[in-house]
Amino acid sequence: MNRISLQMYTLRNVTTDMTGLENALRKLRKIGFETIQFSIPQNFDAKAVKKLFDAYKMKNDSVFCPFLSLEERESEMLEQCELFDTKYVRVDSIPTQLVSPAGFKMFAHYLNEVGEGYKKQEKKLIYHFHAFEFINFGKETGLSILLRETDPEIVTFQPDTHWIQAGGCDPADYIKSISDRVSYVHVKDYAIGQRGPLLESTPSRFAVIGEGNLDWPKIIAACKSFDCPLYVIEQDDTDGEDPFACVKRSYDALVGLGCND
Repeated sequence: MNRISLQMYTLRNVTTDMTGLENALRKLRKIGFETIQFSIPQNFDAKAVKKLFDAYKMKNDSVFCPFLSLEERESEMLEQCELFDTKYVRVDSIPTQLVSPAGFKMFAHYLNEVGEGYKKQEKKLIYHFHAFEFINFGKETGLSILLRETDPEIVTFQPDTHWIQAGGCDPADYIKSISDRVSYVHVKDYAIGQRGPLLESTPSRFAVIGEGNLDWPKIIAACKSFDCPLYVIEQDDTDGEDPFACVKRSYDALVGLGCND
């Protein structure tokens, strides 16, 4: 079973039309991918995208809907889930103005409410968190509020190794601690960049799996402890490198780590 997927945000600049998407699918299939994570733009026809996926024997692991459109586009999203044979609908992040204890709780309850219709059709919402949800409000973080206040039968999570590290936690330990709420895992390396003029100004950057600073054997062992269904590669910025070359190196690294065993 091939458990390695790719978040197509990595290739966003070369998949702006159907020709670009087809070219990407052809290259990804050659690398070895059988599954990707593609958010279908509203100006794309979902059925045409599915035909393209079928032509290259590829599967879309989930579909995407902005959280504010979950209710009005419910029928469309459920149709896309059936079309791509997935039970997951990804949503975007909590808005900046709600980043407070009350705001996180409000957002969680909103997801519970609009997710009821999806639950009835045996579908789940996926929330992909970044670093800002680890904001500490004293006794709890924004993410701990989301985890506590969302219904596990409605909302699941897609943790991201880079953002967990950026949020001040150990990726392997944190993923393991919330494993009962995890759907897929975004595997993204966290690298220390070139320091600036001040000691305190050393930046982080996105990197190919195994070329940054994360402990990948430990992370993969944590994921295997709960039989993680998919390892979804994502590299937000390839720093001018060919994104396909970066994706291939990440794919090969995950194969070497036994993610397909």
